[in-house]
Amino acid sequence: MFSGDKKAWPIYLTIGNISKDVRRRVSAHAMILIGYLPVSKLECFHKKTRSVTGYRLFHYAMSLLLRPLVDAGRKGRAMVCADGFVRRIHPILAAYVADFPEQCLVGCNKESHCPRCLVKTKNCGDLDECACRSTVDTLKTLRRMRRNKRSSKFDKEGLHEVFEPFWKDLPFTDIFACITPDILHQLHKGIFHDHLVQWCLSMLGEKEMDTRFQAVT
Repeated sequence: MFSGDKKAWPIYLTIGNISKDVRRRVSAHAMILIGYLPVSKLECFHKKTRSVTGYRLFHYAMSLLLRPLVDAGRKGRAMVCADGFVRRIHPILAAYVADFPEQCLVGCNKESHCPRCLVKTKNCGDLDECACRSTVDTLKTLRRMRRNKRSSKFDKEGLHEVFEPFWKDLPFTDIFACITPDILHQLHKGIFHDHLVQWCLSMLGEKEMDTRFQAVT
């Protein structure tokens, strides 16, 4: 938040070989701010197109921020390591930490679908195995939709009309494998509250459940 009603979406970058207890300590400065994404109401667009336009704006801005990773990932960069030696490294996008709505934004899919796999909406939460999303197949489906304007696979996979996702040129990156679990919504609320707590309530009943919680010191 800035002065007045101005807002921006900060994007931070870190590297994977930093210990978690160091990386998450603000004073350690183990993360760097690489840019801000615009937060716009997009009132100049029709209401029906604002949502997909917001998706496209996000991916365009992210592609500008991460453009240096494309060439660096393919050709490498000489960098000074922690031991003082200079080595050629190939930085790649390995993990994307975000909440569930942003995961869907990154994966170009609707929030009624899983951003990592192709499970049907009505089967979300079931233990059945299903195929993972593929960056190659997803890009092919988006290109086919762009050419033909109609695609049964596009609708089945619950995709948005984002034809230029920011991750399409990133080397050695599987964006769907990069998405990490959303601890608040998917672990605490999803697994614990929506599943475990509800199962316990159905077995014990609300009165017995409250009694047992009250007995905990």
